[in-house]
Order: sequence, then C-alpha cells, then structure tokens
Amino acid sequence: MAGEGEEDEAAAIELQLEQHLQEQRSSLEAVDEALAADASNADLLEVHEELLAAIKDAEEGLLHLKRSRLMKQIDDIFPNQGSNSQETEAAIEPLDQDDVEPEPLEPQEFSVGSKCRFRHNDGRWYNGCVIGLEGSSDARISFLTPTSENMSVL
Repeated sequence: MAGEGEEDEAAAIELQLEQHLQEQRSSLEAVDEALAADASNADLLEVHEELLAAIKDAEEGLLHLKRSRLMKQIDDIFPNQGSNSQETEAAIEPLDQDDVEPEPLEPQEFSVGSKCRFRHNDGRWYNGCVIGLEGSSDARISFLTPTSENMSVL
C-alpha cells in the first residue's frame, strides 16, 4: 500500500511539473512576441534566456521522474531482474585484477549533456550522460542504458 502512495505522489509531481513546464512555454511565447516588437530590449533578452534555461531544467527533471517511474515499474514486473541480477552476474563473471585494462587517463573536458564512460561501483564501465557538474572533478551521471531503477541516476 505504501508503494501506491509513493506512485500517486510521483504522478502528482509529474503532473505539476508538466503544468509548470506548459506555463513556462506560454511565458516564453509572450516574451518572443514582445521581442519581435523590440528585439534590442536587454531586459526581455535576459528573461528569454532565463526562461529557456528554466524550461530545459524542467524538461530534464520531468524526463528523470518519468524514467525513474518506468524503471520502478520494470522492477515491479521483473522483481528478480533488478539489483540481485548484478550480484549473479558478478558471481558468474568475476573481475580478474590482472585482466583489467585501465581506461586511458587523458584529461577531458565534460559539460552537461556530454556523453562519457564511467566506472560504476560494481567495477564495470558503462556509457553515460553528464547531467550535472559538481566541482572540478565530480559529476552526476545518468546511465544511457539503465537495467534497473537503482541505475536511473547516480
């Protein structure tokens, strides 16, 4: 029963975010119309850029909420396919420290939205997408191909 309450809450948050996103898009249309009349208005240009950034953030948040909800549904449908399967894979395919080839340590510049390869705490390398930078050496990464809910966002 607690799962249903969480699902209802998540659905309500998704709905609020979708409504907020629609309001932001309507505001952006109004600002675009105002800019058509006065394209050199610095205040309107600033509001336009802020709205674009807010819309992008809201779209990313909505995407992550929906992805998380879908991953939870998959985990509910296939309960033995989630994190337990990772333990089974590790038992079947143990990592041999002598056989591991390190990734090249070339300094790379990453920005939000760039694709990358990262090493998960299970010791394996995965393809991901940078969804946020935290300082000069840390980032929030989203799996490009998550296989369970706990892989939806790192």
